[in-house]
Amino acid sequence: MGWALVVVVCAAAPLVNRLILMVEKDVGLRLVDARGVFADVSVAALSLAVVGALLSVRRFWTRILALAVLLALVFVSFAMFEFVSLFDSLYALSHSAYLADSTFLGGSVRHLQHPVLFVLMIVLAVISAALARTPTGKRWWSALGVVFAASVLGQVVLPISQEYDEWRQRHALQANLSILRVSTASRTARTVSGDVRDVFRSNLDGDRWIDPLEGSPNVILVMIEAASGAYLPSIAAAAHVQSETTMPKLDALAKDHILFTHVVAHQRQTNRGEYAVLCGDYPKLVTDQSKMTEQVYGSARRCLPSLFKDAGYVTAYIQSAPLGFMLKDQFMRKAGFAELIGDPWFRRSYARTDWGVDDKAFFEQALPHILELHGAERPFFATLLTVGAHHPYTFPESFTPEGVDGREARAFAWADEAVNEFLGQLKHEGVLGDTVVIVTSDESAGTKQGSNPSERLLSQSWSFALVMLPEPQPKRVDALYGHVDLALSLADLLGMEARAKGFLGRSMFRRYDAPRRLFGGNTYARTVIMWEPTGGAVYCDEAFHACTRAVSKGPFGAVTDTETPSARTRMLVEEVARLTRSGRPDLTGSPRMALLSEERVRVPAEDGKKLILGGQYLRVPAGTVVRVDFDLEVLGDPTATVDLHQDVFMDGHIVFERKGIRLDGGDRWRLSYSFGAPAASDHLVVQLYARTIAGQATELRFHEASLSMTREPVESKEPTVIRDDIERL
Repeated sequence: MGWALVVVVCAAAPLVNRLILMVEKDVGLRLVDARGVFADVSVAALSLAVVGALLSVRRFWTRILALAVLLALVFVSFAMFEFVSLFDSLYALSHSAYLADSTFLGGSVRHLQHPVLFVLMIVLAVISAALARTPTGKRWWSALGVVFAASVLGQVVLPISQEYDEWRQRHALQANLSILRVSTASRTARTVSGDVRDVFRSNLDGDRWIDPLEGSPNVILVMIEAASGAYLPSIAAAAHVQSETTMPKLDALAKDHILFTHVVAHQRQTNRGEYAVLCGDYPKLVTDQSKMTEQVYGSARRCLPSLFKDAGYVTAYIQSAPLGFMLKDQFMRKAGFAELIGDPWFRRSYARTDWGVDDKAFFEQALPHILELHGAERPFFATLLTVGAHHPYTFPESFTPEGVDGREARAFAWADEAVNEFLGQLKHEGVLGDTVVIVTSDESAGTKQGSNPSERLLSQSWSFALVMLPEPQPKRVDALYGHVDLALSLADLLGMEARAKGFLGRSMFRRYDAPRRLFGGNTYARTVIMWEPTGGAVYCDEAFHACTRAVSKGPFGAVTDTETPSARTRMLVEEVARLTRSGRPDLTGSPRMALLSEERVRVPAEDGKKLILGGQYLRVPAGTVVRVDFDLEVLGDPTATVDLHQDVFMDGHIVFERKGIRLDGGDRWRLSYSFGAPAASDHLVVQLYARTIAGQATELRFHEASLSMTREPVESKEPTVIRDDIERL
């Protein structure tokens, strides 16, 4: 009975999730799906062999290890399911560190699509590990060997096809183990150097089709989380694509204004997409520490908010998510925003997750502040980022618009209503009379209805830009632009092009004689993409072992054929991707990095456990010693008590932890420690949580919260506590 349950868990964990994916995505059975089944069977057989070997020892600790193997298989299988459901890509281990962050955990990971099935599999794993005994006799083991050999042979006989999604043909473990770092030869740069230079420069040689605006108009930049150009029905119809997710109200509004229909979102993930929009620079096109993170501890690139600030504008950044996640509290200030507004500022909501409030509540509460900025003497530049369309999708459950099915589609329908009402209120209050409004996205979730994987992949880079001028003019621009162009374009529109040094790209408000190449990446699909002037696109895996040219009707239209690109084309894509990685490599040899920008942080009791800092995701080279220092005190009511929890994760594994630290008003806690990194790590995160457990609120004053890295011989990653003491009042 027990061993039978082990077999069920090992086989069902991958295979049942694969079956559900195929049913929910409504994909027809093809021969490549047999390869996916073979892949799952091989992983299941290996898991059975490991569990069987552990149980044969018949020790308590080996039974615990067997349980750990079963639970790991279940977790990986369900993680793959959730990741494929959202991104049509196999789960990338480089994103596993986000599982350690409370914002990401509360905002996305806890919201499983099939929680009952997940719990059932966990229960079966526990029961089977407790009761199972390894079968005796060679016949059973021989049979397992035959099954494994047959499954491997099946994968050899059935090669991977570029015409179908990778998740249908491989198991997540296989995909992630095959990922290799990008390596380039020096000959690449010499061969394609001319084409590369054109990518990393600004170009204002085109003819203006609109004169620079007079005076100093206000500017409002709205980024709708993960919105795609395909969600505007008129754009989708012109490109002959279908999308179940639509934003018809925004589309209707766009008919009276300037609409750029084909805009490349250069990467997945908000910190990468926002960086491109705000800084006029390509993000890293391969999976690596983000440039937004590097801006925090390294020399900062001059970004759009700084340009406006230097021109006398008031600058404000507003989002509903916690600012501490992804170091936005520090990056946005360094980028030039004088005022930052995040999650604690929004008290009212129609729906709320750990990501923040829903989009309607976000815009309703942001509106009075925009009106306040508008009523001041100085012009303003405000950037607003929504979060409601981020998984698990934040909207009131009572919102069920007719003809809209699925949580994602409902979330975007709610966002569509919210942004339409917000823009309507701006018009009603007279704000639009002297304000430029740009509506775009930070990234693109793409479409799920593409007829082949190439279309769906390219759609995950498809954004748009709606530009509303003080004197509206309807215009539709179908030429291909990118988020990297927005900073230069705004400077050009406002007559500040002479100040826009360092911004890459072209002005969207000029006509150019010839199209150009644009580049993007998809860290979820581990892919780098180049859009060609001819209209098609070339995409390569991040190791550049395989590249494919998609022949399509337009940059995001229906793909009619695929072919192998030339060696020179592959080299060009590889070299551009390499150069986008040329940021500050790591923290070693740099000054200490502040982990928090605010000196004082209020912790209301009603907020529960609150993330104070986290989400840095730093790269740590091998042979590095990391030091962390905290010095904080509790201000205010001496009867108030706060509970603190501080930890460090590297690549998803805990390195250091202090929890249950309770401080009363007037108490001061000093904590310093160091630990080594014998091997390189791509994801180091330092977190601090606080929860007020007595009194209405506590206020923390930070004398220090910092991190440093030094290169020196490392024998162990075990932490060394330098100081850990509490000074009581």
